[in-house]
Amino acid sequence: MNSISPKRRSLMDQSPLTDHNPHADRRTGARPVGGRAARVRGTRVPGTRTPGTRVRGIGAAASAAVLVTGLSGCGLIGQPQNKSAELAEWFTVTSPVFRDGGDLPARYACATYSGSAALGKTPPLRWSAGGIRTAQSYAIVVDDPDAAGGTYVHWVVAGIDQAQHELVEGGRLGTMVEARNTAKKVGYTPPCPPKGERHRYRFTVYALDTRVPFTTGISLRDALGDIAKHTVGRGRITGNFGDK
Repeated sequence: MNSISPKRRSLMDQSPLTDHNPHADRRTGARPVGGRAARVRGTRVPGTRTPGTRVRGIGAAASAAVLVTGLSGCGLIGQPQNKSAELAEWFTVTSPVFRDGGDLPARYACATYSGSAALGKTPPLRWSAGGIRTAQSYAIVVDDPDAAGGTYVHWVVAGIDQAQHELVEGGRLGTMVEARNTAKKVGYTPPCPPKGERHRYRFTVYALDTRVPFTTGISLRDALGDIAKHTVGRGRITGNFGDK
């Protein structure tokens, strides 16, 4: 991993957005976070704010500043530095196979747990964001904030049509584009926490004001930056997985 200068690290900790969701914390037992973002191999995931927050205008500079490097513990980025950067409303994300704050079934994990490399597919997800009139598409980011080296991004996908409000198990749509994840692989890396550890896996759906924000194979850093620039709403479901 490349070293980060003190000046660069200072910038990483001053993210203009927040994604702290106190309601989700009570359900999932997520650790509360302050304004400092956790480091993740030089990447930040787009932030979110408490449910019910109204969408505010964002200038190009504020949008671009959303994402430079690293993710935070409970949310996806640190505390906001100015009100103009407070983004979007929350919407509901659910799954027919696990509840928010519940256990993610082993069939969606790596072969170490599922017993078969043929499993480890993405779980089915459903979301309701019909009230966000400016949404033109959706993106999904799956991450693990409990990974030893900092938050680990398992999947970044975008280009999901705005008329689509669910993704079936292992689903892939013709319009979808996938970025590289923390492992620098294009596509989904299933949960695989070390034996004896139990991690949270966050499935965050972003409503975007553009159809396809990037092309397949783009770097994780650039993909998350593009998502941050175009986010107009978001929702999340969190599943727990690993040894108790």
